Amino acid sequence: MDMSHKLGSMKEVLSTMDPNAEPNSHIEFKEKTHILCARFLGGAWKTVSLDNMKITRIKGGMKKTHILCARFLGGAWKTVSLDNMKITRIKGGMSNMLFLCRLTENHPPIGTEPDKVLLRVYFNPETESHLVAESVIFTLLSERHLGPKLYGIFSGGRLEEYIPSRPLKCHEIAIPSMSNKIAKRLAHVHQLEVPIWKEPDYLCDALERWLHQLVTIPGAHSNFEIPEKYHEWSPKVITTDDIEKEIEYLRAQIVHSKSKVSFCHNDMQEGNILLPKASSGNIRMPSISDEQPASNSLSAFNPLDPRLVLIDFEYASYNYRGFDFANHFVEYSINYEIDEAPYYEIKPENVPSNDRMFEFMLSYLKELNPNKDDSELEADAHSMVEETVPFIPVSHLLWGVWGLLQVEVSPVGFGFAEYGCDRLGLYFKNRHLLEEFK
Repeated sequence: MDMSHKLGSMKEVLSTMDPNAEPNSHIEFKEKTHILCARFLGGAWKTVSLDNMKITRIKGGMKKTHILCARFLGGAWKTVSLDNMKITRIKGGMSNMLFLCRLTENHPPIGTEPDKVLLRVYFNPETESHLVAESVIFTLLSERHLGPKLYGIFSGGRLEEYIPSRPLKCHEIAIPSMSNKIAKRLAHVHQLEVPIWKEPDYLCDALERWLHQLVTIPGAHSNFEIPEKYHEWSPKVITTDDIEKEIEYLRAQIVHSKSKVSFCHNDMQEGNILLPKASSGNIRMPSISDEQPASNSLSAFNPLDPRLVLIDFEYASYNYRGFDFANHFVEYSINYEIDEAPYYEIKPENVPSNDRMFEFMLSYLKELNPNKDDSELEADAHSMVEETVPFIPVSHLLWGVWGLLQVEVSPVGFGFAEYGCDRLGLYFKNRHLLEEFK
């Protein structure tokens, strides 16, 4: 019998389960464990009742977290017991897991060490060179007070400052006043000088790397059914060989792009744009107003003047800035806050029009060139829209392949298979735009 759906269900249960939960009190978890034991072990496991089956949590993960906090944070964290340290799973990243680690009132800080930190664990780390680059980027942003303070880096993750905040929602990134803010923040990101590889080859390299990883996973799927609503533009079924050919075609087309190469975030979806509750921790709040000349710092949220903080530079690289724009605009159409499977909703009609893109570009340019003539800015903004549009299918191809890989490697409860096939369908629907690179 195919057990993939059972294992998939268990993966979803584990992804939402509190790390501190008593496993025998979590009925759904116990039921899934019971089914797996019965099917794989047989014998008495086939007839045992839930009451006669006990599950014991092995606190290896808790102990490792305890050691990491003690080593990197010091102070009270060196002497705190497991009972006086609380770990809570936080809803967040789709390619990493987030845990809030905090001291209880019975064991307060004794010095300058924080009483709470964010533990970020990657479950499918990139190549070693990309992990090094990501660590460099995070450290640089932390030192410049553009992001959370970095407390420690370890194999597979890091400890960072916890900033009380909330991510933007899908509909909020399309609100003109908020969109203007995002454009201004992105303008400063694109001006950063970062000591990493400067060639704009991340997109095709990442696609090839993810596809190679997918095809080398034992038992992984190699054929994918594209939803019927895309069949006017796409094949009914796409194989990993087909995807490889599309990547080759993209590589041949993208070299003709006239888009400027700059340091790019590459994943500007609403979940990576935070509204801090106040001027928080390591994030500095500038004293200037938006009407004054640009500053090279990102800032925290003030209810009277909503400022934004960009986070999660996991996929950041030097890249064609047109991709950063296009990828962000595509996110206008994807809502990840859906409570039922597959836990997302795509409305392609919500991708902004060229006129809306123009307004975004104008805000971006005015932030960088406040004294430039309006007619010049408008001409430049129109050109930037033209350089951006061909990257729309690139966004769909990148995250389509990423989604198919996550089916095999991610413990997060999300419809990655459906998501990957939807994004590939949208890639084929927009594939003709790649011809505009020439």
